[in-house]
Amino acid sequence: MNRRRMLTIALIGLVAQFGVMGFMIMQREIALRNGVECRFLTAPVDPYDAFRGRYVSLNLTENNRMLCDREYARGQRIYVIIGNGTNGYSRIERLAPRPGPDDIYIRTRVAYCWPEYREIPAITNNTALARRSHGRRHVLTGKYQVHAKLPLDRYYMEEKLAPEAERAYQNASRRDSQPGVLVVRVWRGMAVIEDLELGGRPIRDVARERLER
Repeated sequence: MNRRRMLTIALIGLVAQFGVMGFMIMQREIALRNGVECRFLTAPVDPYDAFRGRYVSLNLTENNRMLCDREYARGQRIYVIIGNGTNGYSRIERLAPRPGPDDIYIRTRVAYCWPEYREIPAITNNTALARRSHGRRHVLTGKYQVHAKLPLDRYYMEEKLAPEAERAYQNASRRDSQPGVLVVRVWRGMAVIEDLELGGRPIRDVARERLER
């Protein structure tokens, strides 16, 4: 293979790589511009483990592990259906194999799935359905606990603001108050984080104000 052919192949590879990156950036911008706004309450996290370099480690109050009527394989495509909760915040309504035409949904995959059991009296002799656990007997309910991955566990920000944002986030956690609200834009199954708010304000503004003191 001559040098010209090798150079051509290398250029094609670079163009393809940058094309994919450009497409992903374009999708993100479209989602931020046209997506439905969803606002999720964040749950308190270990304040000494909230920041990992340039991103905030997030934990939502919403539980992305739900009881379903069917079994899913690990890694299988699944849809997280978003609805309206209390006080104007969003909530996860259900997990589904496909969304409805009017659903607001996040397209993702199954992290794990396991059958649900319930405890039964010891006199039950149906060994085909029952199992023993710590001396007790359990029977299958026909439902499954399904855990879906959510792409909402990291919020990236400028490195110079991260230390002050970290301290603000720690203070909110220590006061036993709600650490924040995650603002997400959802568009055609894609979820893009738009902002992280503390006390109704963007965390970037909170961090800049702390730096200026």
